[in-house]
This record gives sequence, C-alpha cells and structure tokens, in this order.
Amino acid sequence: MPDLDLQPHHDGSALYVANQRPELMEKVKIRIRTHQSLGKVTRVLVRQSDSGEAFLSTPFKKLVHRHGWDWHEGVITMWNPEVSYRFFIQTEAGECYWLNSAGLFENDQPDRDDFKINIYNSVPKWATGAVFYQVFPDRFAKSEYADARELPEWADKRNWSDKVKGHGAGVAQQFFGGDLKGIEEHLDHLKKIGATVLYLTPFFPAFSNHRYDAASFDEVDPLLGGNKALSSLVKSAHSMGLKVMGDLTANHSGDKHQWFVAAHKKPAAKESDFYYFTDRNTKYESWWGVPSLPKFNWNSSDLKDRFIRGKDSVVAKWLKAPYALDGWRIDVANMTGKIRDEDHSTEVADSIRLTMSSVNPDSFLIGEFTSDAAESIQGKNYQAAMTYSNFTRPV
Repeated sequence: MPDLDLQPHHDGSALYVANQRPELMEKVKIRIRTHQSLGKVTRVLVRQSDSGEAFLSTPFKKLVHRHGWDWHEGVITMWNPEVSYRFFIQTEAGECYWLNSAGLFENDQPDRDDFKINIYNSVPKWATGAVFYQVFPDRFAKSEYADARELPEWADKRNWSDKVKGHGAGVAQQFFGGDLKGIEEHLDHLKKIGATVLYLTPFFPAFSNHRYDAASFDEVDPLLGGNKALSSLVKSAHSMGLKVMGDLTANHSGDKHQWFVAAHKKPAAKESDFYYFTDRNTKYESWWGVPSLPKFNWNSSDLKDRFIRGKDSVVAKWLKAPYALDGWRIDVANMTGKIRDEDHSTEVADSIRLTMSSVNPDSFLIGEFTSDAAESIQGKNYQAAMTYSNFTRPV
C-alpha cells in the first residue's frame, strides 16, 4: 500500500467532478488520479448506485501522465436524485483496490462511505467563495441617533469605551448602543478588507443584547433604528456590491414573544400549540432548560404558516422589498424540530428553503450545527453550515 500522499485520489471538486450542478438522468464526467508507486494501473471502474441496486461502469480512459500521476476519466449517470459511488482499481500485477471517501482498501467496502453526488446544488453563485463578515449590532458601530433612544428596563447602559464583561450575571444585559445606521456608515470597512457578505446576528426586539430571545419577528428592534434602518442598510450594502444575511431562531423564541405571552397559562389560546406546554400551560420545554427560550412545537400547522411557510411568513417577509435580505442563517438548526421521539427537522428545513426559493431563488440558507453537519447540508434545504467541531476538537 503506497504512502498516504501517494494513494489514489478523488474528491467532489470541479477538478474531479466536471459538472457541479447535474440534473436527473444526466451523464457526469468524473476523474481519479493514481500514482506510479501503486504499480501500473490497467483498469479503473466505478461502482455506482441505481435505484437501490449498483453496477460497475465500463473502464475509464487514461487522460494524461504527469509528475508520476496518471489521470483517468469515466462517466456516471444521475439515475436518481442522489447517487453514491466508489472506485475499483486493478494493477498489472493483479492487485485490486477500492477507493471511497474513507480512503484506499484492498477489500470491497460498505456503501456508507461511498462518494456522493446529488442534483440539489442550488447554492447561488455569489455565495461560492464569498467572504462573510459577522456583525453583532450592539458592538460594531454607533450612529449619532443611538443615544437619543429610550432604553428598556433590562438594558445596563455602558459607554462605548467600557470594557466588556465576558462571563457571569449581567453579560446579556450590557448595552453599548450599536445600531444599524452605525453599520451602514462603516460598510466601506467591509469592502476594504475584502468581505462580500454582511451577516447580521438577530435584529428583532428582545430582552438581551444578543437578541436570540426574540419578542417579535414582525419588526426590527427600535433600539437598532427600526424597519427603515434595516431597509436603508441593505440598500446601501447592495449598492456597494455586498450581500446581507439575517439570523433567525427557528428552534425557540423568547418568553416575552407575543406568541408565547398569548398562550402562557392560557390553554385555550390559539397559540397554545406553538410550544410544548404542559400542566395547563404553566410548564414548557425550552432550549437546554433555559426558561427564557421556550421551544417551538413544529407539529403546529398555524406556526408553520406564520413563521416558515408561504409568502406571508416571517421567513418570506424580510427577503422581500423594502428589506430584501439575501438569505438566512438558522440558529441551532441541529436542534430545530427535534425533541425526544419527534423529529420535524427536515420538514422545517424543507419549508424554509421552499419559501425562500419562492421569494428569491438566488437566496442562501445556512444552518448552525454544533457537530458534523455533512448529512444535513446536501443542498436540498441547507446549503452550507456554520459549525464549530472542527475548531474545538483536537486532531
């Protein structure tokens, strides 16, 4: 077996898969490279799936020999929306190998580690290779209008130059007063450093500086300048060639949200099935047991209509003029729609994607996943992931 850096190689990039956006029944050229240290390769085949069965292709043709590497090219057919495949390699000495996404093997391998390709690649061209700049509105920049706004009781007002408290009680109540106009006034900074996408953390009214405890999804927080400030920011960003992404909590709301307030301790309320209430709506499920973040119950058809389904939903509203966001990042997507024996995660993600596509086919959907997101970002709904495991776990 050759050293790792000299083993046969294939991946999903355009160098190895010519068509990155295949359609059903289309033939797709794929390539693999083998090194001379493996021995003289006499045959390369691909084993691909077809409607639950699998078969071996006709032999690949050799394209070129360069720097000790042979490049081979063959074809797979998109018989189904999702196709899996692995390579069979035979040398002149009679040695046989299998190459899949897990590596090179002398014995045939299970389908689970096959390379995969599907027809769901709907990632907008502007998102490929984009450079995202994340902005936490309270801390980025403060306009001349910020200090004139009346602060809510929860806000612990800080001077812009004060040191930020990073841990303990009161962290989420520190209020520095950054606003959307302040961001707009500094868009040139984003352009200067090469950013192409402005990603805003939540801008809805809430009872914290992070605003992941939304009190409404119907308006922009007046502390940030309100609806007109968002419209102005996005318009200015677009005029400079920047895209703008919003941040949405589809897993939970805040306990001050109008839907939750309408149903808490009120079993007869029509919003009662928006959350997982028990004991006559006095108890409820929440994100990690945090009572200020009650968890949505996606069994509710009315919740789907108000929040994620159709052109009158929350998801759709902020993608349309006069706001015209270019996409959403869904907070804790890995937990959204999941609780004990219930799993509505795919349905929720599909609905969000369908609604976004109906309003703006060129919009982009990112999901937050705290671990491996590979199975969740195949392109049918979520098109990319914000994930942390690669940065928090040692190699």
